[in-house]
Amino acid sequence: MSAVRTVYHLARADFLERVRRYSFLIMLGLGAFLGYQVAVGSVGLRLDIYRGEFNSAWVGSMMALIGSFFLGWFGFYLVKGSIARDRETGVGQIMAATPLTRPLYTFGKWASNFSVLMAMILVLAIAAIGIQFLAGENTHLDLLALLAPFVFVTMPVMALVAGIAVLFESIGFLSGGLGNVVYFFLFFMLLPIMDKLSAINPALEPLGLGLFQQSMGAAAKAAFPEYSGGFVLGDPATTSTIFQWSGVDWTSDILLMRLALFTAAIALTLVAAIFFDRFDTARRKPSKERTKKNAAEIKSEPAPMPKAAPAVQLTPLNASTGQFRFVRVLVSELKLLIKGQPWWWYAVAGGLFIAGLANPVETSRTYLLPFTWLWPVLIWSGLGNRAIRHNAQQMVFSSAAPLWRQLPASWLAGFLVTLLAGGGVGLRLISAGDSAGLLIWISAALFIPSFALASGVWSRGNKLFEVLYVTMWYLGPMNKIAALDFLGASTDGYPLAYLGAAFVLVVLAFIGRARQLQN
Repeated sequence: MSAVRTVYHLARADFLERVRRYSFLIMLGLGAFLGYQVAVGSVGLRLDIYRGEFNSAWVGSMMALIGSFFLGWFGFYLVKGSIARDRETGVGQIMAATPLTRPLYTFGKWASNFSVLMAMILVLAIAAIGIQFLAGENTHLDLLALLAPFVFVTMPVMALVAGIAVLFESIGFLSGGLGNVVYFFLFFMLLPIMDKLSAINPALEPLGLGLFQQSMGAAAKAAFPEYSGGFVLGDPATTSTIFQWSGVDWTSDILLMRLALFTAAIALTLVAAIFFDRFDTARRKPSKERTKKNAAEIKSEPAPMPKAAPAVQLTPLNASTGQFRFVRVLVSELKLLIKGQPWWWYAVAGGLFIAGLANPVETSRTYLLPFTWLWPVLIWSGLGNRAIRHNAQQMVFSSAAPLWRQLPASWLAGFLVTLLAGGGVGLRLISAGDSAGLLIWISAALFIPSFALASGVWSRGNKLFEVLYVTMWYLGPMNKIAALDFLGASTDGYPLAYLGAAFVLVVLAFIGRARQLQN
């Protein structure tokens, strides 16, 4: 019983700490905005040209599916960071001095993550009630039919996402920006596997797409024999015919399969407890060779005898000492960006540079450039927030004119990294005389560090840029959505628009940093 109380109070304290942040209000606002998009018809669910009547079962299932997909995708980033916050604020070290065990701590964090995600799901459930009455097709409210999809489909997905977030934070190399990128690709790589699970047993597919497709498809086939089996979530194309659907038949077998997802979430939390270091810095010690070397040096050198303090003589500063040297600040910012990466990181960056220079221009532009300018994403994400993340803002912000000295140097360092990374493709475009490709290459080289700087300044962290940039990269250059193809991988894109966006983002970064200096 005491263990349950410990988990409850840990989760409650963490949940209350989160709901008092402005970011939580923003999350709830995003949930409400998602419900609004469904209400106005920008997002929907259809089966080819057919859809169900907007009754409680259909609206609840549609909103539950939307919540499962979008919060299954982005919910990870909304809740990840709780353990890191305990580490940075020193709260974790205090808890480590108590009898709190690692499994109880990870369970408390899982419960907190789960509560935050379910708060957003609650917003979608409330929005579903409003959508049913706004549609006016069937105003009879059946709460059981409306809420059952949220309880049996969306809730297990949120439990899984909460468990994965705790697991990633407990594993050292996945706790930072690399974990954010890995989860993004892992989510989309698992979608084909989910389809195979759905073919075996639709209730096993976590997002619930197969479960609803089977039930809704049977109703559509009964009403319209010509129905070919299509199932689309998100695209609100015109639907010409409506059929009746009363909801999924929640049998005991289905409920047992959905319960298995909760079991998987608990298993992930237990695995996280194995990797969790319990804020023990000894588990993050340097290599054995370095430790032995330092110990040998300390042992071989005799302890120095104390000496009398020498007399202090102050030398007056000359006139040139106070002068600002921009190049020195720029070099320092550049070192902060690229120093400390493992050797293989530089080897891959060099290989991409050479490949972009050696391959045909179409290959370099279409295939190599997207990966070339994805590779430094964790470097760009440090722009604008490094001092805050390392608790050095007091020193940086108190320097002489940090707004007009340090911030431009930081942006220019990011721009130079972008040029160095994509320089092979840029030189190839010049040699091939591809002026359209070169123009969009330049606009992207200006846009990327501007986007990173503005995101870092306003979010005070690296996660916002990592998530938005990788999402934009996936939808634009990789999936050929022209408006988001800022690299010009498949089209000539909109270079002037991204040049303007780069300027606006830099201005926003300056405004955000000015607000930080005033506070």
